Amino acid sequence: MDRYSSTFAALRMRNEIAFIPFAEAGDPDLRASESIFKSYVDSGADVLEIGYPFSDPIADGPINQRAAIRSISAGLTHAAFFRLIGNIRSYTDVPIGILLYANSARHPGYSTFCKRASDAGIDSLLVADMPPEESEELAAAMTANGLQTVYIVSELTPPNRMKYICSKVTGFVYVVSRLGSTGVQTKVNVTVDATLKRLRKVTGKPLCVGFGISTPGHVRHMAAAGADGAIVGSALVKIIEDNLASKPSMIKQLSKAIAAFKKATKRPPSR
Repeated sequence: MDRYSSTFAALRMRNEIAFIPFAEAGDPDLRASESIFKSYVDSGADVLEIGYPFSDPIADGPINQRAAIRSISAGLTHAAFFRLIGNIRSYTDVPIGILLYANSARHPGYSTFCKRASDAGIDSLLVADMPPEESEELAAAMTANGLQTVYIVSELTPPNRMKYICSKVTGFVYVVSRLGSTGVQTKVNVTVDATLKRLRKVTGKPLCVGFGISTPGHVRHMAAAGADGAIVGSALVKIIEDNLASKPSMIKQLSKAIAAFKKATKRPPSR
């Protein structure tokens, strides 16, 4: 059984959803980045979502854009990225998913990128600017290297396309909770509840919600709405940004936040 399947199966047995924290690889520097992801694991993360920094991240809001700029400015390279992932993989067996943009994989070549990703211990790739219709070459390289696919569905996705996208997913379905880019929000977008219900009619694959999930209350809402996982990014990256002058304070605050988010993943009792 692959890491995703075993993780989601174990969580179902505990009546929990997956907590999936995000950060950009190499932000604010390689050593701190490794400590951040290890603190995520130690504080209760079920899955890691790691961003591959890109100069023009169109799906990301200002907080994550600034994180990508910090990482690139600190000198992250392909080689350094894969060393970082290898170090994290040697520390934990939780699934590791990478969120990237197509040029990052196209530059070294899809086969080369996927081989290095697999060797480093990565489980899945989500290419934010590449829908499944344009992913044939990359998907073939992923399959050849044992990597799983993750694709995005939104509230605007028509039923037939929703079914098509889900048929191409081998990891989990990334359900965006709101339209637009990533970012912190104060209120959860309740339209995602209907999107989850529509998805349940066409797939049994895990449904993980991201974009704007910012508080433990949002995570509890997703657990009650029937999601299989909640992805939190900008709210955590903001903690990194606010504590650049003190790495110990950064790790302490991140650990506290992760523990609070994870505590909120318990599903409510069935009626």
